Amino acid sequence: MSKRALIFPGQGSQFVGMTEDFNESAQATLKEMNSLLNIDLLSMMHHDERINETTYTQPAILMHSIALFEQYKGKFDYCLGHSLGEFSALVAAGVITKEAAVQIVYKRGQLMNEAYPNGIGKMAAIMGTKREVIEEACAAISNHEQILNIANINGPGQIVVSGHSEAIDALIEQKQALGLKKVIPLNVSGPFHSELMKVIERDFENFINQFEFSDAVVPVIQNVTATPVTDADEIKENLIKQLYSPVEFTNSIQYLIDNGVTEFVEVGPKNVLTSLVKKINRDVNTINIATTNDLSEV
Repeated sequence: MSKRALIFPGQGSQFVGMTEDFNESAQATLKEMNSLLNIDLLSMMHHDERINETTYTQPAILMHSIALFEQYKGKFDYCLGHSLGEFSALVAAGVITKEAAVQIVYKRGQLMNEAYPNGIGKMAAIMGTKREVIEEACAAISNHEQILNIANINGPGQIVVSGHSEAIDALIEQKQALGLKKVIPLNVSGPFHSELMKVIERDFENFINQFEFSDAVVPVIQNVTATPVTDADEIKENLIKQLYSPVEFTNSIQYLIDNGVTEFVEVGPKNVLTSLVKKINRDVNTINIATTNDLSEV
């Protein structure tokens, strides 16, 4: 029997006006989560370019996804989120409440944004190059002063690296000698999912320990392991590791396909993840729920 997985997007899917066409019920959910923050994020989502700043982007995307998920009535067998999207997946799987999720993600965004001054760290996408070649390139560039790590494995020919700005610059300068085909600097404010993020590990751990985590009622494919996890303590441990570990999206999707998933439903703004899924396997079915109008498709 075919299976369905819900997938939740991460940073990069946001845009100004992202919730303006939500129905009354979804707007009520947004207002409920917004009331837990010390800013009017809902107003910012409607008409403020600051929504593209990490501190605000992360809770905004989560709020968007959860407001849609609460109206979703279909069945699903697995949950998966890309980076911060993993928190939306945990809400869907019953691990944490939406109230806990929005507070955790807001704090996560603040910590990640404040970890380093602008200019210290960067990220870049490498296209058309095998993972093994990129790993060798990162090792060649890295030293005791400059760190460069693989951050996201998004699909065939699309891998993101993260680390010190000087290391990214060196990678770009030496790309031909390192065997890299195309390197595209990304417009992000920090070296996310690199070892540099270990500086916020303790603060993040202390913060999330304030909240109750339950065992998942539906398996969550976690970014760090690319395998299903249901145990609450293991889920929390992997969330902390996720700050400075690669997002194993390709292996996660492949695991789901290998275990009978034939349909992927993306719940959140835009269609970034379903586009990546199609590049991994064009034969699976994909559905996007980006507005409340899209719920009729499922």
